[in-house]
Amino acid sequence: MKKSILVLFLLFLMVTAFAVADELSLGEVNSFLNGSAKLGEGSKANQVAVIPFNHIDGPKEEDLFYAFVPFKYVARNYIKYQVTFISCTCRSADVNLWSTAYVELTLPSSGKIEDSEVRTLSFDLDSTGHYLGGFWGDSNPPPTAPEATYEDVKAGQIPVYIGKTCADIMKVSTVDEIEGIDVKTGATVSANNILRMLQAIYAYHATDAFFDGDATAATLRAAFEDKKATAETTAVVTAAVAAADLPYPVDTTKKYKANKDDTEEKFCEPGNFGPTCSAINSENLKTYLGRTDVMYIDLRDYADYAKKHLRNFECIPYFALIFNADAHTDPSLPQLFGGSVEEPVPVYEESDEILEALFPKNKTIFLMCQSGGRVNQLMKLLNARGWDMTKIYNIGGMAQYAGPEYRDLVTDTPEILVEATYHFEGLTRK
Repeated sequence: MKKSILVLFLLFLMVTAFAVADELSLGEVNSFLNGSAKLGEGSKANQVAVIPFNHIDGPKEEDLFYAFVPFKYVARNYIKYQVTFISCTCRSADVNLWSTAYVELTLPSSGKIEDSEVRTLSFDLDSTGHYLGGFWGDSNPPPTAPEATYEDVKAGQIPVYIGKTCADIMKVSTVDEIEGIDVKTGATVSANNILRMLQAIYAYHATDAFFDGDATAATLRAAFEDKKATAETTAVVTAAVAAADLPYPVDTTKKYKANKDDTEEKFCEPGNFGPTCSAINSENLKTYLGRTDVMYIDLRDYADYAKKHLRNFECIPYFALIFNADAHTDPSLPQLFGGSVEEPVPVYEESDEILEALFPKNKTIFLMCQSGGRVNQLMKLLNARGWDMTKIYNIGGMAQYAGPEYRDLVTDTPEILVEATYHFEGLTRK
C-alpha cells in the first residue's frame, strides 16, 4: 500500500509541473494519471486521483491541500476508496506522517449524491476484516494529550460518521457542529480533518458516472476545478498592502465565535489576542518581514524550533522560561511568572526586568509559536504587566506557514538535536 501511494505521489509531482507550464486543470491531471500508465479502470490497478482537500488547523484557519486516492473500486451498491491526507500540520516535518482512510460510500437507489451514506470508515482493517486498508499517520497519542489515543478516535469519533449522508457531512464546517463527536483535549485538529477528508472524498464520489444528471452532484464536481484564479487574486491583494504601514494588531473587520457552542459570530474587538483576529497572518506576513523596527520571536522550545522555523526568528521558549501556573509556589520550577496569564505572579524580584529584556517595551514585536495559543497567553501576560499592546502582534503558528510562498523562508531540515535544561541563576526568589 505504501509503495503504491509513493508512486502516486511522485506521479502527482511530475504532473503538477506540467500543469503549471501548460495550464492543465486538476481533471486533466487525473486523466493523465489514469491514462498514461497501468493505472485506471480496466487496467492492472484501479482508478486513482488527486483531489482538493480543505485542511483546517487549530485556530480553525483553512489551507488548500491535496489528498490522494490510490484506490477506487465500484461494488454493486457502494464504492470502496482509500484516501491519503494530511491530518495535523502542527507536527514537525520529520514525524508528520499522512493518514490513509479506508472508506465505503453507498450508491443510493435515488441516484442522488445527498442520499449517499458512509458505509465504512476505518484507519486499519477494511470492512471484511481481512485486509489492511488504512493507516493512522497521526501521533498516537498526540503529544499534548497523552490520554487521547487512536483507540479513543475509533471509539468516540469514527462510529458517529457511520450512516451519515453526504447532506449531513457537507452542511457542517467543524466537529463542533456534529452531535455525539467525542473530541478529547489535543485531538481537535485530527478530528476536524477526518471531517474534511470525508467532505473531500464525497466531492470525488460525486464525479462517478452513477450520479450523472444529479444537480447536487454537479455542484460538488466544481471542487475539482482549477483554483489558480483564487490563489492569484489573493496574491495580488497581499502584494498591494503597503509595506511601510503596520496595521493595528487586531483586525476588527474579522469575525469569530467567542465560544465553540455559539451559533453566531461576533466582530473581533481590541484586546482579543487570538490568532483568528490578528491583522497579520500567513496571508500577508511576507509584506512585513525584514524590518529593522520589528523583533521577530518564536515562542516554541529549542527542540521544535530546530526542526522547523522561519528564518531570522529568535527563539524564546515560553513554557520553559516565561510562565507556569505553579512556578510561584514550586521552587523547582524556573519560570518568571506563576498564577494566571491574566493575573501573573512574579516569581523573582527581577522577573519584570528580565521580561522587558526579552520583550522590550519600546519595540514592535511579532510573536509566533506552533498554532498561536502560546502567543495568546504571552500577550495576556504582557498586557497585565503594562505593555503597550498596539505594538504586539500574534502572527499565528508554524503550522500556518506551510504554503509554497514561504518555502524559501523556512528552515525545516533538522541539523542539530537539542536537549535543553532551562533555569535562571543569581535571581532573588520572592
